[in-house]
Amino acid sequence: MWINNRIRTRFFRPTASLVIIGACCMAGSQSAGQLSSSTGPALVNAVRIFAQGDSSRLPDFVESCKREFAERGMRLQLVRPEEGYDYNVVVAEESSVSGAAAAVIALDSKGLFVASVVRSGRWSGKGAFNASAKELAKKLSALRGR
Repeated sequence: MWINNRIRTRFFRPTASLVIIGACCMAGSQSAGQLSSSTGPALVNAVRIFAQGDSSRLPDFVESCKREFAERGMRLQLVRPEEGYDYNVVVAEESSVSGAAAAVIALDSKGLFVASVVRSGRWSGKGAFNASAKELAKKLSALRGR
């Protein structure tokens, strides 16, 4: 199934997790040499991420992460689990009458906890994921010494 004509999703039976694969990794991206300092820090630090979760808003979260990581001098690169990754990012989102909430957990390539973000009280799931992406980028940037 194609979402937003840029992101392909697949469902894997063992965990029934939604996995973003392929096209959005390249959509709108530029190499480190193409970005000038006027657009923020030079993108020289690629961060390989396997993203999964139970939300249909996962593509929105990935796009928010790309933007927030770029503002901190990191280039988000989505990969499949078998390709090796720096972080396994697991997301969840819930909406209710009182608002939307999102939770994000980042694990390293060995499955050890690295960071978590929880944002609630937002008007929409997209808003909760935007706030979560911003905070995750801050935390990973600090951990990577950026």
